[in-house]
Order: sequence, then structure tokens, then C-alpha cells
Amino acid sequence: MKHSLLPAAFCLLLCTGALAKDPTCGEYTSVDTGESVVDMGNKTVFMHFRSSTQMNAPQGSKFNNLSGQCTGGAVVYPDKSIEAEGLCAVEDTDGDVLTYAFTQARGEMEGRYARKGGTGKFANSRESGWFRPVKLDGEVTRGNWGGKNACN
Repeated sequence: MKHSLLPAAFCLLLCTGALAKDPTCGEYTSVDTGESVVDMGNKTVFMHFRSSTQMNAPQGSKFNNLSGQCTGGAVVYPDKSIEAEGLCAVEDTDGDVLTYAFTQARGEMEGRYARKGGTGKFANSRESGWFRPVKLDGEVTRGNWGGKNACN
């Protein structure tokens, strides 16, 4: 029987509070597609995860209707706090790819992302911003994302 820690870890993030300071640009949906867990001892585990993600933004934004894959790692501590980081590559309907890195500090509800560029219209995308999970439904996480100068 597979015991998934990722939904439980994200649920813990939903219980802590932090508010975004920069504008909200859109929403995202992330579906857990696989994970492996390593017991690090002392009731601490490392989790490698993969997810399928969909980003939405207002009509006309180049960041609307992007979908792709993310992978990363998270450490779950004995107090059930987590820290995570990873990379994503998402593609738009024209076939242009955007890559970005994300981090979420231990005990923080809100994470940060940094765009790394990509192809086509995303080649020079270097904006950064925030993301925040707002709803967990099994292996599906829904949230918001934004950032100063990150919406268009």
C-alpha cells in the first residue's frame, strides 16, 4: 500500500498563515504523479516528488493556459513542518516552453518562484514572485500565484 506524504505535507502548509504582498496573477492546479520517500532518521524524511501542473492567468496574458511537469524534493521534519524546492517546465498552446524554479521555506505557507527563461516568447522571462496553495483535494493541490511585474 502506497502511503503518500505529499498531500499531508501540503495540508500542513494550508494551516499556517501568510498573505501575498504582490498582485495575484492567476491560479494553478498541481496533481501528484509520483513520489519516493527516504527515511532520514530522527523522524525526518526526504521526499522526491513529481507533479503535473496547469497555470492559468487572465485572457491575453502569455502565462495563461500553460501545462507541464514539475519535480523536486521536500524535507518533512518531526514537527511536520516542511521545506521544498524544485524545477518546472510548462508549455503553452503555441509550443513555447517556460522553465522556473520554486522554493518553499520551512514552516512557510507561501513559496517563491523564479523564472529561468525558456523558448519563444518565454526566452527572456526572468520574473519572480510567490505561490500559495489554497485547497487540497487528495493528490490535487490548487493555489494562487503572482508577483510584481509577473502577470503579463
